[in-house]
Order: sequence, then C-alpha cells, then structure tokens
Amino acid sequence: MNRFDNTSKQDKEGDNDARGNCTKGNKILELDLDYLERGGGGTLTVGGAPSLEPSPDSLDLVKVVLLGAPAVGKTSIIQQFVWSDFSEEYVPTDRKHTFYPSVIINEHLYEVKITDVPVIPYFPINSYYEWAHYRFYGLRSATAYILVFDLSNVETFQYIRTLRDQMVESRDMRNVPVLVVGNKQDLLCSNTPSASSGLQQLAIAESACGDSREKRRNIVNLVRKHWKCGYVECSAKYNWRVIAVFKELMEMIDALEWSGGGRSSEPPPDSSAGGSTQENRCVIA
Repeated sequence: MNRFDNTSKQDKEGDNDARGNCTKGNKILELDLDYLERGGGGTLTVGGAPSLEPSPDSLDLVKVVLLGAPAVGKTSIIQQFVWSDFSEEYVPTDRKHTFYPSVIINEHLYEVKITDVPVIPYFPINSYYEWAHYRFYGLRSATAYILVFDLSNVETFQYIRTLRDQMVESRDMRNVPVLVVGNKQDLLCSNTPSASSGLQQLAIAESACGDSREKRRNIVNLVRKHWKCGYVECSAKYNWRVIAVFKELMEMIDALEWSGGGRSSEPPPDSSAGGSTQENRCVIA
C-alpha cells in the first residue's frame, strides 16, 4: 500500500534546525491520490489533527533539490504538492526555500527535505566551489534531484542537460536518483489558430507543433534510454500529475533502499496484489 503523508513544514530563514509549522489550519485533508493524478477536482475530507507527530530522529531524511532554467515552474510544482496552491504571478526565486513534508511509501516513513534554490549558472565541481558560491544549498549532498524544464519551450531542456553532465562529472551519481520533469503541459500547442484565421497560419502552427512533438520524443528517449532516469510530464498550474512527480521520485528512492540492503526482512509489498483494496491516498496535515 502506497500512501503519502504530507506534514508540511518550512524552515526558518538561514535553514537552521528551528522549523515553523506550515499546516493549513491544523486540519487533516485527505486527497485521493489516484483521483488527483487523473486530473479530478480537489474533493477534501476534513478531520481532526493528529495528537502526536513522529520524531524526526526516527525518520529517514531524504534531501531533494529542484533545479532548472528560469521560469520553468520549479516553485509552483513544490507549492502545489505541499500546499495545493498556485500563483499566476511569476516571482523569481531569489533565495533558498526549504519544505519538510513527511512521506509514507510501501509502509516506510521518510522525512523529505525539498529545497528550492535560485537558478545556478553551473553545478559546483567540488566542495570548495559549493561553499564559496552556493553555501547552505546542499547541492552536492542531495539524496536525489528533480530537473525541471518547460514543455512549451523545449530549449529549456538544454539547461538541465548541461547541468546533469556537470553533476555526473563532479560527484558520484551512483545510487542518486534523478527525475526529469516536463512542466507546463497545459501550454502545449494551446495557441494553435483556428481554420478561420487562415490556412497559412494554421499550417505554420501545425508544423511548429509537429517539431515540438519530435523534440519531446527525442528528450524522452535520451532521458530514459541513455541517462537511465525517470521522466514525468505535469502541469503545476492545474495540479495535473504533480503528485505523480513526487510519487515517482519516492518509489525510485525506496527501491534503492531495498536493493541496497537497508531493509533485509521482507521484500517491498506489491501494491498490485489482490489482497490490498485500499486506494492510494495523500494526507496533508
């Protein structure tokens, strides 16, 4: 049984250990994970707040860093996942922001540290450069990375391609999951003119859409076959497959936990087995 338990916490400025509670009114909001992934509405079930929180010392801390070109929607993806919130106004990220949701997957509890950082011109090649230019970002010590690009502007993929090459050259990426996310799926070919606006304009628009689809196919092929990385397309604006992004990442991390021998008693439960009838759920406290 897979279940996400998002107890949202955001650290205070300076990223010290004092963490402020960013819960939404101390309510439990249960979201049907499968229903959300299909793009359904946000039907919520409200209940009482939990009486006890698990101690952070008893959890496995997973440090996730989101990277990408400017305005690809990194912050929007995080805010949709943690708060189910989206802002139409674009505000460039000018400093580090950290969020602390708790995630349960395959009956194992993780505390996830999601770090949203300003756009970086390069990945630090060693600890000295990280300390000098990206102090406290935690770039080289991340457990996993989410690399985000804009599906409506595939040129933004080149930024994460260069960044990923630098990561491979500068740190040991074995057992470090990398998930590539194509955001803004809602903008794909949305500006195609109608036939009434002119056959020539329509032909140009359809040709542009065809070129875009070909580039996307090449990206998917490169990421999955050559990089051996996960790939998810989503829309932060409409909260479409945002939960699937973090579910995919946590399944990659959890699989590494099992394969690495961190848990030796039993294999991970099979969510497709007939004995389990409870649906996947996301619980935000």
